Amino acid sequence: MANPVQIPDHPLDVVVLGAGVIGLSVALELESKGIRVGIVAKDFPTDIHSVGFASPWAGCNWYSFAGDKPVEQEYDRITYGRLGKISKEHPELVEEIPFYDVWETKTDEAGQNPWYKDLVPGFTVLHDKKSNTKGLAIPGNFSKGTTFRSYITNAPNYLAWLSQECKKRGIPMVRHRLSALDQAYDLYALGLSKEKGKTVDLVINCSALGARSLIGVEDETVYPVKGQTVLVKAPGVKTCYMHSESKPNAKNAAPTQPTYIIPRPGPGDQVILGGTYLINDYSTQPDPKRAREILQECYRLCPDLAGPDGKSWQDIEVISHNVGLRPGRADGPRVELETRKMDGGNKLLHPRGGVRWGKDASVGVIHAYGVGGAGYQSSWGIAEKVATMSQQYLQSKKLTAKL
Repeated sequence: MANPVQIPDHPLDVVVLGAGVIGLSVALELESKGIRVGIVAKDFPTDIHSVGFASPWAGCNWYSFAGDKPVEQEYDRITYGRLGKISKEHPELVEEIPFYDVWETKTDEAGQNPWYKDLVPGFTVLHDKKSNTKGLAIPGNFSKGTTFRSYITNAPNYLAWLSQECKKRGIPMVRHRLSALDQAYDLYALGLSKEKGKTVDLVINCSALGARSLIGVEDETVYPVKGQTVLVKAPGVKTCYMHSESKPNAKNAAPTQPTYIIPRPGPGDQVILGGTYLINDYSTQPDPKRAREILQECYRLCPDLAGPDGKSWQDIEVISHNVGLRPGRADGPRVELETRKMDGGNKLLHPRGGVRWGKDASVGVIHAYGVGGAGYQSSWGIAEKVATMSQQYLQSKKLTAKL
């Protein structure tokens, strides 16, 4: 991606930091509300080999982790509806398919009564290992499970589409590595204005893992969650499978890692197999032992992965082994407005010296990060909330300026 993208002729209202699924969705939602927005990021959808950039590596299905948290449920509910609309216009990017969720140790209430059971079509509890009243078998010979229909997304292609939509709408996108949040308000220094001294009053912080080290944010509750997947070719697999347990299977055993099988829409017959959920693990190399376990566990759930002539997990056609670092946060997603005082005289933070803020100058930042592995399934819900907050903040600034 060229840097900078064509500088807009009009002044901007907002700068979005980050071009992952959250940042791009937020930018599009802001633009749809008439807010003039630009994007600044160190990684873009074309950077599929940047392991610190988690969005391209996602298995990418709508399977809510919101539990009993109403705010997070609403993010996921809104996104579910938006994915349904996108699937009708772009079935090569988003597709509705059957899902199976299976387990041994979860409580019946936790597994059989999720908050979204009345949202997704065809939700059915599977009562035993062989079948239930509808004759649906539980995959992998597990004792409990549910089935329903939901959405899968082709993560890299969907990200590329979001990026193209931004370009179509004239949203400038600049590659720039920021060390401090203060720098994001200076449009000239970012390459988003031809005129020195041009600023914005509002920044949307979608910096994901970067929120831990970005000066002015420095959120120590943010941590990486290593995810390891295997991309395979499996033409016959058109169903999504998930297996997770609520506790270790044996005393003093390590928590079990999730298993999932997520087909990708579009050509190529690609399927993502996973996975791992390793907190505070910064390693970016695939673990060969875990790779074998993923293939074995996924074959147990779906022998069709090995093809019509396959006889074991070793017959699965592997395309690549992948690692990405999800942006976790101890308190869950942070979506909130913060008002900040500026220190424009600090040349350490403003090396180009383009802005001198007044003594009592204040700006706003809306934080939108810390979604962990729920980025795709919560993206449009978070984007809607951020857009509403942005409209309210910008309107309040205009009213204050008139006083």
